[in-house]
Parts: sequence; C-alpha cells; structure tokens
Amino acid sequence: MQEDIIYFASCEKDDSFYSLNLDGKLLWRSNTHASHSSPAVGDDGTIYIGSDVNGLYAINPDGSVKWQLKNEKGIDSSPAIGVDGTIYAGSNDNSLYAVNGDGTIKWEFTAERFVRSSPAIGVDGTIYIASWDSHLYALNPDGSEKWRFRTGGKIESSPVIDVNGIIYVASSDKFLYALFPDGVLKWKFELDEAIGHCSPAISSDGVIYLGDSCGCLYAVGS
Repeated sequence: MQEDIIYFASCEKDDSFYSLNLDGKLLWRSNTHASHSSPAVGDDGTIYIGSDVNGLYAINPDGSVKWQLKNEKGIDSSPAIGVDGTIYAGSNDNSLYAVNGDGTIKWEFTAERFVRSSPAIGVDGTIYIASWDSHLYALNPDGSEKWRFRTGGKIESSPVIDVNGIIYVASSDKFLYALFPDGVLKWKFELDEAIGHCSPAISSDGVIYLGDSCGCLYAVGS
C-alpha cells in the first residue's frame, strides 16, 4: 500500500476526488461527484468514498474506479472499514450498508430517517450508527440490532468510542451523550447550542472535544 499520500474530496468546487503527494503535487483527480464524505483506505490501498449522486466508490491507488455501488439517494456518510474488510456506509435512503470488498452488498439495516453520520466500530465488531430519526443504533456484525438509544433530536454527527468502550454521540437536542457498551446512559452534558455535523473527538487523556453550531468549542471530561 502506498503511504504518505493525501486523499480528499472537493464537493463544493468541482465534485472531484484528489490524490496528492505530501509536497502538494497532484497525482490524479477522479470525477466521482464526491459528497461531504471523507475517504477510508483499506489495507490493500483501495480508497472508499461516498457520493451524493452516485453512491459508494472503490478507487484503486492509481485513481481508476475499482467498482461502484449505485445508490439513487446518495451517500453522505464517510465509510468505515471492519477488521474483516467489510465496508460500512450510511445512506440518504435511511439505510446502513455493509459491503463486501468486491462491491456486493453483505446486508443492510434500515432506520426511519437519513443515516448521514459515519459508523464507529467497537473492538468486539459492534457497529454504532446514528440517524436523523433521533436514535443511536448498535448493530451486531451480521446486521441484527443489538440495542438502540433515543435522544431528543436528530443526530447528524458521528459517534466515537474511547479506549474503555464508552460511546459518545451528540444530538441536535443540545446534549452530548456518553453510553456504556450495553446502551445504558452513563451521563449527558448540556451544550449552549445545537450540534450540527460536528462530531466529537477524544484526546489521549480522555477529554472529549466538540464544537456547536454557533462556533463554540467545548472540552468535556470523561
């Protein structure tokens, strides 16, 4: 696999996906109609990126398209890759798709509204995904539902998991939630404003950082 390569999508300017050297030299550009999705890179160097027009792309390291999983509603979710190579991506058709490395669908799980957040995968293989239907879902590796937790508003941001398996997710109801791996609420922290697409980030000392829709940055202890 090639290292030290930068991949990014330009969804507002020209709907293209770019590959650059560390010195900024363009290696290639692919016209994928990329969405707000961020790329994920597999162990073999394959790059996975969502498109709000064309679904999910798998792109070879040389920029050629390996395969395309078409989806009429588009994929704004950033893909996540499991330890077995399964690619997980949420869709605007309300589903989370588990996709094999050859581009075939392994299974799909359907929520009640958009799944635009990115999946988080636990060490035990549990897949956590949030939806605009106000729920955080925990799914088994076979796609069956393990549990769901309801917040007071739609969830646009992505869940994150700390080293102890605690799941953090922010909702438009102005709360940051911390959940145990079994879906039981550990605590919730009230923010001044609603959270949009901003997702929590966790530092090495366990502090959770999160921005709200009015430009404030919070640092919250675990």
